[in-house]
Amino acid sequence: MKKIIVVLALILLVLLFRLFKDDIMAFNQQTEKQDYIDAPDRVVLRSIPSDVWYQTVYLIADQLTWMDYKNFTVQVGDMGNDVYNFPDWYHGKYDPALYREDINNDTLEDIIIVLNNDLAGIGKPNRDIHILNQIHDPYRRYEEAPVEPIESTINSNVKIDKHDNIVTILIDKKKYYINISKYNYGNPRDPYINIESIEYAIKNGKLFGTIDVSVVRDESYFEGIIGHLNIEYFWDGEMYKPKSIVFQEESTNSMN
Repeated sequence: MKKIIVVLALILLVLLFRLFKDDIMAFNQQTEKQDYIDAPDRVVLRSIPSDVWYQTVYLIADQLTWMDYKNFTVQVGDMGNDVYNFPDWYHGKYDPALYREDINNDTLEDIIIVLNNDLAGIGKPNRDIHILNQIHDPYRRYEEAPVEPIESTINSNVKIDKHDNIVTILIDKKKYYINISKYNYGNPRDPYINIESIEYAIKNGKLFGTIDVSVVRDESYFEGIIGHLNIEYFWDGEMYKPKSIVFQEESTNSMN
């Protein structure tokens, strides 16, 4: 009796499979097709060419949308066997920056990447910098090196205040005085350092950051810029930190 029940069950399963075979196959094909459609494109965002095949640098990422990129890879050389993966890096719209230059005075060229962080939020830097220090021990490799967060740099080294029309900026022991009445800003007030505006650049083998110093004004949604903080970084063996911070006043000829 049990054998008869088993046989009947098998026959029923075969009949059901034949009945719904086309639907099952169509579902599997649709699932595979959808998985293919949903797979992000792997794109080269930036590259640094070289006549020497093992010195070319590629910045590669998954393109999630027309303006969102994640899951980064830095590939050094054309053979694809010297790669460094950074799945948590994010980049938004506009072009990233990619440099290959010695910025820590060890004669070895490092790799510097600056990405746009459109998801940072209000009061957070809109640029993310990533530095891969080149190391020989004895073979060449790269290791990500930390950079002091710009919020920590400003909080530890810069003070800003206002009395009447005079804004005072104190950097270490140096004071800068700015008369904001000379700018054509409606009711300028509440000076602040705009963390969101940070920009990074490499000049003469050194890493620099530039950040706006601004006031709130009435006639515009945009800030009223009164100057910039120029930050020069150095490598202390563990982290890239500010070596010097200098205030540069905005010319009245370039007012917004």
